Formats: sequence, C-alpha cells, structure tokens
Amino acid sequence: MKIAIFIDAQGAIAPLTAPGTVTLYHPQPDGWQVCRTLVFDLSAVTSLAEIRERTLSMLAQLPGCRHFVAHEIHGAQLAWLDGMGLTMWQFRGTPEQALAAIVRQQPIPEEPVVVLPEAFIRPGTEEGEFYVDLIAALRCGGDHTSKRLLLPLLQREAFRRLELRCDHVPKWFSRLEGYQFAVSDENAARGELQVIVSKTAC
Repeated sequence: MKIAIFIDAQGAIAPLTAPGTVTLYHPQPDGWQVCRTLVFDLSAVTSLAEIRERTLSMLAQLPGCRHFVAHEIHGAQLAWLDGMGLTMWQFRGTPEQALAAIVRQQPIPEEPVVVLPEAFIRPGTEEGEFYVDLIAALRCGGDHTSKRLLLPLLQREAFRRLELRCDHVPKWFSRLEGYQFAVSDENAARGELQVIVSKTAC
C-alpha cells in the first residue's frame, strides 16, 4: 500500500494550491520509506483545463497509490481525485503524523490499487460525445489497451464524437468501418496527437 503526501519546502503538509512536492510512501518492516517524489506546482496556473491535465498527469505517476494527503483539497481537484477511487485526507502537521493517523483509521490492504482508466474519460457537451486522455489512461497501470478502453464508447448507440489525446493513432482504427477521423499533430513535438473520431453520415 502506498500513500502520497503533498509537502512544502519546510517539510510540512501543504495545500494543493501551493508549490510543493508529492512524496509517495511505502511501508517497510522498519517504517515508512519514500519511494518517489514529484515536484507539483499549480500556484501560477489559472486554467481549469491545465489544472486538470497536470493533476491527472501527476496521479498517473503514482501507481499503487490509494490515499492522497494534503493540507487542503478543494473543488474540481477533490472531484477528480475522488472519481479516481482515491481516499483524500486533509491534515496539518508532518507526514509522519499523517501516516500514523491513516494507519489507525484505515486498514491497509496488501494488494496495490490501480487507478481506474475510466477516470481519464469524460463526457462532452452533447450526448454521445466523449474526451479521452489515452496517454494518461495507459500510464496508470493495469492490463489496459486502447481497444479495450475505446471500443465500448464507439459501440454505444448514442455515440456521436470522440476527442482523443494520444501519442499515436491506434492501428486498429484502420479496420473500423462507419467512422471518419481527423488527426491534428499541432503538439507532436510534445509527443501528443489530437484525434477526432465521428460517425460517418448515412
């Protein structure tokens, strides 16, 4: 079991709106051990879309993490974390205090919990429209493939349009019938493509 704690430069638990470091802890026989650290800073970010992208990208780098600790977690971030199956804890003080409190209040399972890829799928503005961050979904771990994630969306009776963030166009797209595709490589230098999939007009 792994627990992520957001810490400021002084080593105290920090709010997610401040600059800090996400520190991932893993239990060992002699106590908690740090197994990963990630710099995370949203203090200068004002776009909700960018906040979401950075938050999900950060979480994708924390495989096996089920608990997330910060001094404050509000609004959209709270909803995103909750939607990914994580338990949020709001604490003041030191990481050691938070870890001890979580162990007292929450049984720690032996099996790691993988972030659900469905957390990277969100509906569009109209019925049958979807946005999928395939890059983040495949990074979150587990036995997931693009076909397993996307085909159920495309086969929905109400499906109209899919906007896909990916690093390459899935090869199996070439075998799909009844759909049209538009590919934008505007962000190819960052390893990202935008693919729009829509049903071919009858």
